[in-house]
Order: sequence, then structure tokens, then C-alpha cells
Amino acid sequence: MRTELLGYISHFKKFYTQVFSAYADKYGLSQLEIDVLLFLYNNPEFNTVRDISEMRGLAKSNVSNAVEILRGRGYLNSEPDPESRKIKRLSISDKMLGRAEELAACQTAGFARALRGFTEEERELWNRFARRIDLNIQEALREREEGKEKRK
Repeated sequence: MRTELLGYISHFKKFYTQVFSAYADKYGLSQLEIDVLLFLYNNPEFNTVRDISEMRGLAKSNVSNAVEILRGRGYLNSEPDPESRKIKRLSISDKMLGRAEELAACQTAGFARALRGFTEEERELWNRFARRIDLNIQEALREREEGKEKRK
């Protein structure tokens, strides 16, 4: 089971990267830059480096570097938060919006390909299982953090 799960994860990562390879070449973007753009496109309310880092499980330094590259190319806008100058709110620039829409369509097609042949009932069952796994993982993480706090 362990090696199977790791294999599934590895295959999905490889597939996901291949889904975007033509766009990476076409626009000169790394996979991380694509991931940042898609995250902001799909989740405009979560628009800080910290949001992206925490929600995608990526190193904050890597996300910051990708954001700086994208800003330098004019693909992202960065505005100070009205309540805290330390926080920069990110948004996709008008220059990049059409390309971000292409990337989102590519992402949707990739997920559709991965789920090809699944009935709606099977997709819902998969979502239920994935939610249960996620809840188990979140609970284990909380327990570990609470254990660390108790040891302090």
C-alpha cells in the first residue's frame, strides 16, 4: 500500500507537469511559476505569498522567488495591504490574464483526462475518500503540534 500510494503521487506529479509543458515552453515559465499563477487565478481571495505557500505546501522562499520573477515580467501586480504595509496583495496583471485563462483551461483538461472513464458517482466516491484521508491527516498533524506544545 505504501509504495503504491507513493507511486500514484509520483505519477500524478509527472503527469501534472507534462500537462503544462507546452505552455511552460511557449511562455518561458517554470512549473512553480505556473502553479503560482494558477493558484492566484483559481483563488483570488488568497493572494499573498504566505497564502500560496501554506495552501500549496511550497517553501515560502521558492514562492517569493517565483513571485518576483513574475512581477519582473509584468505578469503579477503587487499592492500593499491597506491594513498592513508588510503584507503585499498579489493579482494577475492584465498582460497575463489571457494566458492565465489558457493555463486554467489546460488544468481543467488535465484533471478531466485523469478522471476519464469515471462516472459521476465514482467521482463523488473518490471525493468522499479523499476528504476522509485529508481529515485523518489534519487530525494527525494537529495531534503532533499539540504534543510539541505540551513538551515545551
